[in-house]
Amino acid sequence: MSDLVLAHDYLVQMGGAERVVAEWAAGFGASRVVTLAYRPETTFEAFRDLDVQASMPTALAGQVERMLPALPAIAARTTVSGGDVALASSSGWAHRFRYEMPYVVYVHSPARWLYAADDYRLRLSAVRRAGLAVSTPILRRGDAEAMARATAIVANSEVTRERIRDAYGLDSTVVHPPVEPVATDAAAPARDLPDAFAVVVARDRGYKNVRLAVDAAREAGLAIAVVGAGSETLDDPEAGVHGLGRLSDAELCWVYREAAVVIGAGREDFGLTVLEAALEGTPAATSAAGGYLETVKPGVSGALAASATVADLAEAIRLARGADPTAVRDWGSTFRRDAHVAGIERVIDLALRTT
Repeated sequence: MSDLVLAHDYLVQMGGAERVVAEWAAGFGASRVVTLAYRPETTFEAFRDLDVQASMPTALAGQVERMLPALPAIAARTTVSGGDVALASSSGWAHRFRYEMPYVVYVHSPARWLYAADDYRLRLSAVRRAGLAVSTPILRRGDAEAMARATAIVANSEVTRERIRDAYGLDSTVVHPPVEPVATDAAAPARDLPDAFAVVVARDRGYKNVRLAVDAAREAGLAIAVVGAGSETLDDPEAGVHGLGRLSDAELCWVYREAAVVIGAGREDFGLTVLEAALEGTPAATSAAGGYLETVKPGVSGALAASATVADLAEAIRLARGADPTAVRDWGSTFRRDAHVAGIERVIDLALRTT
């Protein structure tokens, strides 16, 4: 592999996209990441061993999502240089950086704030929603122009490939994200959990449908552990809801291993968490939509709900619990890092030959 530089929107949280970039650093042996903002204390520890170059001052890193009006200009002035090729992880920003070499954009999703605005606006005030609506046509034009400059585009799923085509009129190659066990050694969280519980791992955002997962677990007769930033607000142990907040990787590994089932109730572009759980032998119960159609194999690794309702998701939970743990692990293993790296290398090699 040529001298590879990584790029990512911003490293301020522990999300699936950030975990992909951490896996890239390990899988490709890359040591440098260019990003808009970096907050070491709120993202994965793996980045502390890398040369992370952030455009924004550290003092502003925690406010990055509130700086939406300024981000297009900041992204356009963020330069990526010093390597033979760049691999950019983008959910809306990294493809806008200024690249001084050929670059491949790995798209987790076209920017939700532009192309799935109803999902994004759920978290905005009325004034900010109105401002975004007015500025969307101009922002979309700049976004499309930036994506069109990429040497090659990779989608993380067939769903995302279709969204890229709809948003930009551009084709892409599907390479599923790399999925590795989140930790080698498991450590129980400080909080005690029931002997039998479900788990949902998601920040409490509208399109994640965390509350649907909670209600479905209750309907299926299971307590539920909710993992992710903001989940503390859902904590109600007497009602069987355990909002654990952020966990360390070792704690998350323990939760995956001990859970009866992992639930996916949101509109996901891929659905990384169900595969992380699969590597620990834990089956999934999810909605039959989006990336879950690619990451859950009904009757093998779990079950898909007939509809996005409490009753149907609860039935999927009951069905998933009958899955064989060995078969679940085998399914999860088909998405491991080596297969992903090989797929990305093929795209990069082709891009460099045709540049």
